[in-house]
Amino acid sequence: MLRYYSIITALFAIWVGYFTLKMYEMDEAYQNWNEKEWHIDQYFSSPALLVRFINTNCFGDGSLLLYFIRVAFVSPALNRVLELMEEADKDEEGVRLPKILCNERARTSLKERVDDFYADIKSSTTLTVTSKTLLYIGSYTGLINHHGLLKMGMNAQVQSEVIKEPIFIVSPPRTATTILHRTMSLDRTRFRSFDFSDMNVPLPNLVARWDEEGRKQKGEEGEQFLRSYEFVYPGIVKSIGSMHSLTPLEAEEDLTWLDHGLGHRYRTLFKLYPEYRSRKKKNNDGSWGNVESKEVVEYRYAWLSMIMKIYQRVDIDQWEERSVQEDLTPSSSEHPTIGLPWIMKDPNHAPHLNELLAEFPDAKFIFIHRNPADIIASLAKLYIVCISIDFLPGSRGSSAKEIGEEAVLRMNYYTKGMIEFTRDHNNKLSSPYSLHGNSTSRIDLYFEEVVRDIPGSIIKIYQQFYPEQDGPSDAAMEAIKDYLKRDKKEKQVSQRRSLEDFHLTKNDVAFAEYTDLFLS
Repeated sequence: MLRYYSIITALFAIWVGYFTLKMYEMDEAYQNWNEKEWHIDQYFSSPALLVRFINTNCFGDGSLLLYFIRVAFVSPALNRVLELMEEADKDEEGVRLPKILCNERARTSLKERVDDFYADIKSSTTLTVTSKTLLYIGSYTGLINHHGLLKMGMNAQVQSEVIKEPIFIVSPPRTATTILHRTMSLDRTRFRSFDFSDMNVPLPNLVARWDEEGRKQKGEEGEQFLRSYEFVYPGIVKSIGSMHSLTPLEAEEDLTWLDHGLGHRYRTLFKLYPEYRSRKKKNNDGSWGNVESKEVVEYRYAWLSMIMKIYQRVDIDQWEERSVQEDLTPSSSEHPTIGLPWIMKDPNHAPHLNELLAEFPDAKFIFIHRNPADIIASLAKLYIVCISIDFLPGSRGSSAKEIGEEAVLRMNYYTKGMIEFTRDHNNKLSSPYSLHGNSTSRIDLYFEEVVRDIPGSIIKIYQQFYPEQDGPSDAAMEAIKDYLKRDKKEKQVSQRRSLEDFHLTKNDVAFAEYTDLFLS
């Protein structure tokens, strides 16, 4: 018996030693690949020791684990959502929920998306075992949140809510949209917005937009979310923050709501781009699979509309509950956010402006224009920082050249949508969405002017969108200026980037149509 245990111990030691050696070889490969291709100078994140060990495939390529997650977690969660959608579909009048969110086509599409996501993750030769696992677990958490949010949306009072004149910042990435969004959202007497924490940890409790204390508590949940991320990938928040800061109590891109609506992660689909590009006949336009088809885009905006309506109802209900608790006469008409428009931001709106306008017909659009050459280098670097913890060095899609090509392809997808939308409305008589129309529905700004004077740009937006109203209050401007001072002080050193790093020339990123229309 003792000899048997000795043999087992020796084999275990050999196994540990072999894969420990492989782990250190992989560590060296990452460092070499970073020096050769990625050039992440600051905050290069390295996974935790156990994660690096698992990524050597010491327990296999992850296929069995993915299958287990599918059978034990994802499929049951998906079935619960499908059952709830079917229940909602029985409401023939569609009073409780728009049919696009629950009909047979919506149910079939959801199942197809979740199945495709699984197949793409499983077949990937680019992602590490840990990355595959965490991405697929994200599908499970998305479905859990989908069920909870859909149930909240199945309420006649929610569906009776009206979304009035929402503002959407719709420009491509790396055009100062984040700083503009976050500063404008500080004017809480004029706008509603979603924080990072609202979208990443929405359940079990939604927080009213007027409840500052509640939002701070929700922010603590967001901090815990980021700490769990840091536990797996130490330094990742700073690494990503060198290109796009992740702050629990600041306004964030509304694309995160789509993670829950689609049944899988939308914001991390870039990590599967090698799979999409391998199907060139289907995805040669820069889109990321069927999730960006017209049908699914229309579903996405109906989902986003439902979320906004849910929060508008939460504002009313929690105000009335608070009034009762404080022995006041409840009055939904007096809550601080009554009638306030939403201010939203997502670069992925740019290719789908007609669908966005169809869902929100009185929306106001903010465009910020920047030299495409500067956008591409910055966008490609953002991609690199985000995938450096997930991609195997030397794998398909991991080189700077390939990532540069993907950034160009994606930028083309953004600009094509903006160009077609603008030309279409330029040809319409008196369209409020035409270029240079000086309307209350569209404003076009330039990157240089925005970053040079953010408060001045905000005043300009107010003047054009709300000519009969006052500009930002003194308190709002003070909050904006304080934020900018703090942001400048706390801002991390940005990653260096250039077109040459991605084997691109100025001719590769000329984007003549975009430049001629918006920058000439």
